[in-house]
Amino acid sequence: MPKTKNSSGNKPLPANQQKGKKVCTCCGIEKNLTDFYYSSSPMYSLNERIPVCKECCKTSVLAEDGRIDFDRFKDLLRNIDKPLYFDLLFSSEESVKKENSYLSDEEVSLHGYEILQKYFTLVAMRQDKARSYSDAEKEGFIHQNSNRTKKEKEKILNRYSHFINQCLQNNKISHKAQTATKQDEKLIVWSDQDKQNKQYAIEIVGYDPFEEYPEEGRKFLFNQLSPYLEDDSNADDAYKLSQILQIIKNNYQIDICDKKMSQLDPLKDAESIKTLSDIKNKLVQSNDKIAKENEISVKNRSNKDAGKSTLTYLMRDLREKDFDRAEADYYDQLRSVGSQWATDMSIKAIKENGIFDENDKKEIYEMQLDMIVALNKEVDELKEKIRALTLENDRLKAGVG
Repeated sequence: MPKTKNSSGNKPLPANQQKGKKVCTCCGIEKNLTDFYYSSSPMYSLNERIPVCKECCKTSVLAEDGRIDFDRFKDLLRNIDKPLYFDLLFSSEESVKKENSYLSDEEVSLHGYEILQKYFTLVAMRQDKARSYSDAEKEGFIHQNSNRTKKEKEKILNRYSHFINQCLQNNKISHKAQTATKQDEKLIVWSDQDKQNKQYAIEIVGYDPFEEYPEEGRKFLFNQLSPYLEDDSNADDAYKLSQILQIIKNNYQIDICDKKMSQLDPLKDAESIKTLSDIKNKLVQSNDKIAKENEISVKNRSNKDAGKSTLTYLMRDLREKDFDRAEADYYDQLRSVGSQWATDMSIKAIKENGIFDENDKKEIYEMQLDMIVALNKEVDELKEKIRALTLENDRLKAGVG
């Protein structure tokens, strides 16, 4: 349909005054031109309207619970050549939250329809009216020239860093897929050590924690995780293990940022590099915080042989191999020359270096008396058990039932 002209024949009519009909390619219903969003993309130059109606633009990207399905939303914007700016999405969410101040952040996310309505209104403003998806991509999917405060920018990055990074990574993968050959696809080779690390991690965690990641990413993630699992305190603590997994996943996102930045031109792509650098810094700070709060050591994790020569590791390894004779007698350990020497040296050091007042000495004396009483009681109980077992043994030997 040709562009509708005004009486002067020089300029198109304003968007809200255009006449005519158009069939939505999504719902198949014929609607007024004003029911379709304006577009300056050359693909839609015929009537400067995208082929999907306004209603379908919103309803087609919503999940069943009313949230925005990010993957569908991203694909829609790419297909209709509209820009994806996460700072505008942030403004849309904040606007809905302000209008419904009684709602929590989680409840606001269920109002996806209202959020999208505000988003499409914002991208239709003069600043972004003529921008395309690729224009947003060049800026790192965030407006670089904005009046937002540093605190607001940090909040946006914290909320959407995962999605921003996913967009950048998907675009990178999409570009590679267009030029890749079958020979290129075979470059991701798992060595025997890689496979061993993967199998070991799945056995310890109990499931595949990186199932949704691409093959190249999985190889990186399993090799990063394996050294942490050598520490029994990490493997046996479910919550601590979940925090380690988060650190590993953050490391993967950091690695993606580094690789993406290495492919950009510092002069031409300064804004994208700044966005990626900000995301990376937030991920590093998040890792530092998680490690500090959960006492997770991030040092010397590259040495895969660390701790393998200790008695604890050797005993665990032998138990896994069902080597029964590896089990030591605890009583024999306590009676050994080494244990006795360590005990004597410890007591000697306490006597020579300890400074005790009268109250300390009295407390120690009372504790010793309590321990002596408890130990005597335990000895008496064990003697009775031995007597009963001896009688039972005698009866069995005599053939008495």
